[in-house]
Amino acid sequence: MNVQQQRPGLAVASAALGAVGVVMGVSIWVTWAFVRPAAGGALPSPMSVVLTLVLGALWIVVLSAGVLSMLFGFLGRATPGGLARAGMLFGAIAALLALSGAIAFVVAASDWLVVRPL
Repeated sequence: MNVQQQRPGLAVASAALGAVGVVMGVSIWVTWAFVRPAAGGALPSPMSVVLTLVLGALWIVVLSAGVLSMLFGFLGRATPGGLARAGMLFGAIAALLALSGAIAFVVAASDWLVVRPL
């Protein structure tokens, strides 16, 4: 008989990674709102382009934290108390934040490629 073992470490890791992913995702979205270059206007400043590229790269970190959180929550789901389930929920939210942020980054960056005459 194969009895599932309790893995409290995986449940804690799932909740921690999920919470970190959600906090980072929300922080990146808030920073994005202040830094992103205006669409259709003049060319963005070099500093705003660099900050936007860094924020775009951070979505990979948030997506990784979300996926790992869901994986660890799934593996530690036998732990009583619901910590693994909370970690899976936080991981799913972090992954959705990361995917929507990556899409927003690609849409914003595609506007930079348009060359307009002065």
